[in-house]
Amino acid sequence: MTSLTPAAALLFALGIGTVAATATQCTDRDLVSRPAGPSAAPERPAQQDPGGGGERIRLLVSGAMLGRLEPCGCASGQLGGLPRRVQHIGEQRDYDLLIEGGDLVEGATELDLLKGLTALQVLSATHPYDAVGVGPNDLALPPEQWAAFLTMVPAVASDLECELPDWPARPFVEKDVRGQLVRIASLTVALPAEPGEGNPAAELPFKIVPPLTAWQRAMADVADSTLRVLLYHGGDMPARDLVPQLEPKPDLVVCFDESHSEPPAQPETVAGVPLVFPGIRGRVMLELTLQRTATGPSLGYSPVPLPASKTLPGGGGDPDTKAMLLQHRQDVAADHVLEKLAEQHPTSNGARYVGSQTCAGCHPSASQVWQQTRHAHAWQTLVDAEQDPKRYGWPVTQYPDCVSCHVVGYGDVSGFVNPKKTPQLTDVGCERCHGAGSDHIGNPAANPLGIRGGTAPSMLCVQCHDFEQSPDFLYGDKWKLIEHGLEPHMVQARKARGIEPKNGDAKNGDPNDGKK
Repeated sequence: MTSLTPAAALLFALGIGTVAATATQCTDRDLVSRPAGPSAAPERPAQQDPGGGGERIRLLVSGAMLGRLEPCGCASGQLGGLPRRVQHIGEQRDYDLLIEGGDLVEGATELDLLKGLTALQVLSATHPYDAVGVGPNDLALPPEQWAAFLTMVPAVASDLECELPDWPARPFVEKDVRGQLVRIASLTVALPAEPGEGNPAAELPFKIVPPLTAWQRAMADVADSTLRVLLYHGGDMPARDLVPQLEPKPDLVVCFDESHSEPPAQPETVAGVPLVFPGIRGRVMLELTLQRTATGPSLGYSPVPLPASKTLPGGGGDPDTKAMLLQHRQDVAADHVLEKLAEQHPTSNGARYVGSQTCAGCHPSASQVWQQTRHAHAWQTLVDAEQDPKRYGWPVTQYPDCVSCHVVGYGDVSGFVNPKKTPQLTDVGCERCHGAGSDHIGNPAANPLGIRGGTAPSMLCVQCHDFEQSPDFLYGDKWKLIEHGLEPHMVQARKARGIEPKNGDAKNGDPNDGKK
């Protein structure tokens, strides 16, 4: 099971020792009297609706961070990141409630655990969050350690029953905003589909309570005048089905569905209840105002992108938060997480990686094309960035998320480990797209290589060139920059066997050919 190394454990102990000692003594009612919103924010005068409605509160909502503590920096114009978020909150100063929905991480590795720790440290620091939900991804982490981490924030998980004696997540969090009570519940909905290694779902100390039962339990004694907010991790269509069944009716439902990469331009309404989607990776925040009127909930809605500053060094962002992230990256390097996460899975075809130089012996024309592309220099871009303090200035060549898209086979058995141990697998070489080549070398006819995993070439590319890292990526345009295919003698051999070449074969340009 994934666990913290000594350096990370020390960081954890120093960061939350006091919080952990006191958080378990709190009750849900203790949270009612705690002032809402950022502690340094001046109290705004009550905003009453002239038509007879209640207090209008201002919320900043996000969720499904998925481990994106900060944009990778691979492209200009990238949005999001915790430093920019904290800076934005500090500049606004008047949010009543800060809400993070959960799914702070994407996987269950040691890197994910360190990311989760760092994210919670940020969410509990300068501008402490008022509620943090628990998503299915979060539950894939080691339960005891994740439970300890969650003591840093007001964690809420209404439909989770946990066997751990010190599980800190509550059925609800209730806040008092200038006399207006707001109760926040959160539905995790499902246990993780792929729990961490050595941590199968059947062994997790959690049980999911049916959503209607969980909602009713969280709202059991709620006052009629209390604003009711639901954080929901079950996806788009299930949320639409659930909302009309909820009693008492919520005033706002926030749905975390990864198919919504960014918030829509407008909120939706289901059975009279506002339904919003914050998007993923913390790229865009949702700034909301919520009020109960005589006709039901009234919602103000404004997506807030988090772009880099065009004038401040490093794109701006809160300096203290940036320091936390720098410490996280240095800890990852010091703990040798890159090497620990290498060679964890079998290759997709069962063969071993051999390196692009080996492929060049039979594919000289394709190799020559490759050497003229950026793929052939992908590793050097990381080295250069690491040495340039204006770009990174931290050990980017030792950070798994960055390394994986600049080498061959990272994470696979026989794949990249580090540049000293596996120098032949630096750069984005042949086997990154075509799969491990040892069996093909031994018997090409019996072991043809096509596109790795049998997927469409365009889908393989977007594993790295996704909407965030390569926002202007169009496969049809970019393929022309790396176009290659069969060698001329291979085309002739096919013709001799009565196989007509496909478009591009003769000019070394068919990415879909499965018989290389």
